[in-house]
Amino acid sequence: MNVQQRVRPVASSGDGPAHAIAGIFAAELQVPSVSLDDNFFDLGGDSLMAETLVLAVQKRFGVKLQTSVLLEAQTPREFGRLIASLVPVHPARELIVPVAGSIGHEPIAMIHGINGSALFANRFSRQLKEKYAIMAVRGMGTEPGETPYSNMAEICSSYFEALTSVTGRHPEIIGGICVGGLLAIEVGRLSHEATGKRPAIVLIDPPSPGSAWLKPMPDDRLTESRRSQIARKVVYWRLLRDTLGAVGLGQTRLGRHLRKKAYKSALLQAAAGFVPSSYPCDILILASSEWGATTVQQYKGWASDKASVKTVVMPGTHSKFRKANMDAIDAEILAFLAERPGATKVQHQQ
Repeated sequence: MNVQQRVRPVASSGDGPAHAIAGIFAAELQVPSVSLDDNFFDLGGDSLMAETLVLAVQKRFGVKLQTSVLLEAQTPREFGRLIASLVPVHPARELIVPVAGSIGHEPIAMIHGINGSALFANRFSRQLKEKYAIMAVRGMGTEPGETPYSNMAEICSSYFEALTSVTGRHPEIIGGICVGGLLAIEVGRLSHEATGKRPAIVLIDPPSPGSAWLKPMPDDRLTESRRSQIARKVVYWRLLRDTLGAVGLGQTRLGRHLRKKAYKSALLQAAAGFVPSSYPCDILILASSEWGATTVQQYKGWASDKASVKTVVMPGTHSKFRKANMDAIDAEILAFLAERPGATKVQHQQ
């Protein structure tokens, strides 16, 4: 029996916008921090401050408000719930899946690999989940009836807006596994452009910048011949997927397999040969085995003086990857994030 269930974000209504609004409260009232239940007027807010605060909220969320809204929504939590009721749900929002056991802390966005599944995030350890709220990003096109995004700009802007919609803040810690590493770098760039801050980027087994097949292999340049070959695969797998779907077999084992192949070929076409821009950020690149040692070194040559890059290679072959490697990877991630500037200050307020 095939059972379909869409997993949606479990954050309570308004909690995402509420955290962003608490930051706006603090900025306008010129205080170090504001909790979700602090009252605007109790903090010293007056009518002039109310006008500038409401203007800032309007600009941040793209809504129209009257200054008197502060009479019915005097705390960030109340204001957040009001904003959540006014702001349309981003169409990519359901791609963001909170990982069990990691809710209520500073969020880490972890982007899927070539198969688009969010289940890879289950491999992270209890220690990482206890300290950070892991938001796994799955691919558009992995569920029945969805159409995969067609290019890197569409993919990354959708993920960026969806993460912002779910958490109420621009992502500051972004990670990715496999091709998700390239996507994470681009989402980080969008966050930097929006905030001016240096995001922390965590990449596990990313492909080389400019890779044609998104995996370590000799002579991996994107030639016209390879571009045509990738394009033919997209048409082939899409045709088979749609044919089975048209005759009502899309949810059979074969139908699900073809949907995965169609998704992978579409993502490969979008990302093949892509070289992300370098910008101010701090990057940790982890090779889960010696298989990726050459690839991670290439990022040191890719980075400009704007970006800092740390690389770590786990011992052993890729076929022998074991839980011990994942524990070591989590330890490296925790150490990297603890060392970043302002790490102890950037926490969700409860």
